[in-house]
Amino acid sequence: MPENQIAVRIDVDSVRDVAYLPQLFDLLERLDIRATFFLATGPDKVALNLLRYITHPRLYLKFLRSRPLRYGLQSFEGLVRTQNVEEAYPSVLKSVSKKHEMGLHGYDHYVWMNTVQGVDDETVARWISRGTEALEAVTGVCARSFASPGFTVTDGMLRAIDSFCFDYSSDFKSSSPMSPFYPEIGEKTSQVLQVPVSMDSIGELLGQGIKKEDILPKIRASIDVWHSMGLPFVLFIHPAYEVGCEARLFSSMLEEWACDPHLTFLTLAQIAQQWKVRL
Repeated sequence: MPENQIAVRIDVDSVRDVAYLPQLFDLLERLDIRATFFLATGPDKVALNLLRYITHPRLYLKFLRSRPLRYGLQSFEGLVRTQNVEEAYPSVLKSVSKKHEMGLHGYDHYVWMNTVQGVDDETVARWISRGTEALEAVTGVCARSFASPGFTVTDGMLRAIDSFCFDYSSDFKSSSPMSPFYPEIGEKTSQVLQVPVSMDSIGELLGQGIKKEDILPKIRASIDVWHSMGLPFVLFIHPAYEVGCEARLFSSMLEEWACDPHLTFLTLAQIAQQWKVRL
């Protein structure tokens, strides 16, 4: 098993995310990096998060740090009209699977994040089914992997992904080293391997008030900690933010990693396959 494994996970939550994919493809192509994309299907309602922040005073500081109007008028898309994410730029999405891995990021990202904890197993399974159908209809990809929107995990969700027999899922995020694992569901063990994300995204770190010049050193320090434990490091991003708003910071990070002979880039599927054998 190669040491110092690193994976780039791209969460495509919105139409804005899809719009930045060509620019991201160019960067990955130039650096010869294969990445893992998780596509949210169904209506793009991400702008509704603006209302959630506005109605919760405790979230005001985080709201302001997130630069809520960074996309101009596009920041309000979804408040007046909605468009299905997978239908926005179908030719762009079809090109993902030619060189990269693509999995499912649920159906109706906003509704999933905000209501999945209160719905029954049948509803979760129905959402996943709609998501897989929408993904395949537009891209031709039969989803073999899953990532829960917003890292929202419930026993019902874990039971649902078991029933779909995904090769692996990536529903957990941990700031401290965590190896791929099979989660417990009550008295049973899930049959779907979990490949956790290793830390917050660049956008989230900036939203926490971390200075831009401290971001790359912080991420590199985290990489070193995970690798010292013999664990793969998984970074996740959102194209609309890391590519659309922080392209220089993000590209400089990938360029540094691509030039490091000690780092081995893998997709999450490749990491999952290795850990299935290991566990």
